[in-house]
Amino acid sequence: MIYNKYRKSKVNKVICTILVSVMLSTGVSSVYSNADEKRNDNSVYSYETIDSDYNEEFESSGMIESAEDQSSEEKTKDDKSIEEKNETIGVSSVDFGGTTVRSSTNKKNLIGDAAASKYDPRILGYTTGVRDQEKLGICWSFAGNATLESYLKRKGYGDFDLSEEHMRWWAKDGTYNWDIGDESGSTNETSVGYFTSWMGAKLEKDLPYNGKQTTQQGAKKPSNYDTAPLIDFQVLDIVNVATDRASVKNAIAQYGAVMSGYYNSKYYTSKDETSFYCDEALGQNHAIAIVGWDDNYSKDKFDSGSSKPKSDGAWLVKNSWGKYNSEGGYFWLSYEDKTILSFTDNYSIGRVQKNKGQKLYQHEYSMSSTLNDNVITAVNRFDFGKNEALQGVMFATDSVGADYELYFVPELDGKLNYGARMFLKSGKVPFSGYITQDISSFPLPTGKGALAVRIDNRKNNIKSSIGLEKNVSNFNMFVAKANIGETYILKNNQLVDLNTMPGYSPANAVIKGITKPIDGGKELSGSNRYETAIKIADHGWKKSENVFLVNGSAIADALTATPLAKLESAPILLTERNRVNDNVMKKIEDLNTKKVTIIGGENSVSPAVEKQLKSKGILVERIYGSNRYETSEKIATEVMKEHKDIKSVAVANGDRGLADAISFSSVAGEKTIPILLSNNSGNIKLPEGLMDKSSIRDSYIIGGKQSVPESVESDFKNVTRISGSNRNDTNAKIIEKFYPNEDLEYAFVAKDGYNNQEMLIDGLAIGAYAASVKSPIVLTHGKLTNAQLDALRGKRIKNITQVGGGMNSMATTELLLINSTK
Repeated sequence: MIYNKYRKSKVNKVICTILVSVMLSTGVSSVYSNADEKRNDNSVYSYETIDSDYNEEFESSGMIESAEDQSSEEKTKDDKSIEEKNETIGVSSVDFGGTTVRSSTNKKNLIGDAAASKYDPRILGYTTGVRDQEKLGICWSFAGNATLESYLKRKGYGDFDLSEEHMRWWAKDGTYNWDIGDESGSTNETSVGYFTSWMGAKLEKDLPYNGKQTTQQGAKKPSNYDTAPLIDFQVLDIVNVATDRASVKNAIAQYGAVMSGYYNSKYYTSKDETSFYCDEALGQNHAIAIVGWDDNYSKDKFDSGSSKPKSDGAWLVKNSWGKYNSEGGYFWLSYEDKTILSFTDNYSIGRVQKNKGQKLYQHEYSMSSTLNDNVITAVNRFDFGKNEALQGVMFATDSVGADYELYFVPELDGKLNYGARMFLKSGKVPFSGYITQDISSFPLPTGKGALAVRIDNRKNNIKSSIGLEKNVSNFNMFVAKANIGETYILKNNQLVDLNTMPGYSPANAVIKGITKPIDGGKELSGSNRYETAIKIADHGWKKSENVFLVNGSAIADALTATPLAKLESAPILLTERNRVNDNVMKKIEDLNTKKVTIIGGENSVSPAVEKQLKSKGILVERIYGSNRYETSEKIATEVMKEHKDIKSVAVANGDRGLADAISFSSVAGEKTIPILLSNNSGNIKLPEGLMDKSSIRDSYIIGGKQSVPESVESDFKNVTRISGSNRNDTNAKIIEKFYPNEDLEYAFVAKDGYNNQEMLIDGLAIGAYAASVKSPIVLTHGKLTNAQLDALRGKRIKNITQVGGGMNSMATTELLLINSTK
């Protein structure tokens, strides 16, 4: 399909007819491939994109409207009703209706708009150099780079010469799903995918073009393909431009160029090769960038000998054949040409940003199809890195004017939980194409989570769409790759893995996450709770004669152990019921431990564990009662034995208030405050040393009156109740009262047991160390509550430390974000 400049036109028509029939049957855009010695018989075209500053500008200025506003009846003629319930979600090949681009109404247009009769960027200094694709049929890469170069020049970012060689090799070998030969051509979606992947562009000076040699002739990927630096700009928005003349003109005026294609043939080219007009709908075979226009360009200049247009007027086109004519490599293409803008793949660059050191999460490298439904919700699942903030979501849609909503979907117990989704942003779809919505640094959890895009176009009586990467029949230069667990759709209010549904796989939705790692966080986390406790001991103790040992699945037994562990300068380690695992035993030995104190009875930690420890020459003691309430009383008794001057006591519910006890444990350890557990009726097992309460100066009840009944207050002196509307707000109240200083050495962020009380075990393990460094434990199951934010926002925290893995990583990142602004 390489176009030969001197081949007979009749042959040219036959080849193009065959190609276009395939494309129309598959819905794929035209394919472009135009080499210098074969420029008139090629079946490869390219298309362009229009430029936009910010999504907010589009929405507020009235610059854009749907090109299909008048065709909703046709698009919904098969829909008897428009409902959110979806039985079958449709898939169609990309055939965007485009965006009607209006002239700017909210700022002065310095260079004219569609009302101007002529616009020539060469006169205005908005052009970059004309390139030459030489022998290769990769005009699509030149058209794409010309579009981005024009945008950057138009917006004042500089004069760039971008590397077609880098894009050429990016699109080979299926690494990014494209496998394009040097002579087979491609579509404009290739460069669109390249730019929106943030893997390009790079500079010509670093990766110079080798247009004289194909891979079959020995061309090799440049040795610095990976190491050559990217330019300092990343593409955020790409606008699919409507084909009406005003939209194309306004897109050029605002964004520099529109990527498009036409059917090139010597038969329709003027004698001096400066103008072109084809009066037949032959499809497209060559990719170019439309960069200007002249309404008064004389129809008489189209002197190819075939036919002339009826009226004056032409587009100024930037070609990729070097300076081959008197226009310096540009030419004029009649408005009436039946091949230019004859497909819907006409694009402009809408917005870029300077590199901010962000990361792009993505599963796809080119949109080839769309998912369609009355209301469509697609979800892409990613494995996020440590302490990252979400700063943008990129998605593709043709649903101009539709309402969209963006969400973060957490993964709980290995499954995405759409019901627990967290709202990110909403708005109206500003244009057709790739859209990036900026997000104000939403804290992400470390590990699995997902981004959801919901589009609702029912108010326009048109089905909603989300871009999809999927194989297209008879289009072999692009082969989609997808895995189970990457893309989901909401079907009848349930998330369904798209790649488990017949007829869809392999496919991924066009949803990308833009994140920024936040520096400064620490993590004390192992592969499980036992390993996490070891990490804490590693961090806090080089040696320790004493160790407390607790059943890793029986947190209630040891809920009140922190004050005693702090008094004995002992870490808290975890064990299984019948044996100490090898890593825990090694830690005990590495600490040179002389005595292990087991918390809990033999039903919690069996005699086999005692025997195992004693075999190592370690003294073993056990503190326990017949239940958790008696155990708390026994622990309090031991605290009073070691610290005679007890001035304060605390009470928490031993059933519903486990999180409250953990929240208070670092305070209790630091100030040597025994914690007693009450049952739901308010009954408390008092240690013998507290029968006479005259020595107690202050009493603290942790939790609300439904947790610890009001009747308990009469049993103690100078009672202060510390409670919030939930466990997290109670945690905030504790931080406010007991950590008033602006400067904190640490904040330890642990799971709050919201979904599973056993998840509090990490908070138990950190308690003694938190007490020793006079720092709070922050309990959370995701983001911080408003009360926690209020308690922590004004503090300078030297070491923000995540304890254990999980959703508490969101709050860790949130604290890092707060700290980074100080």
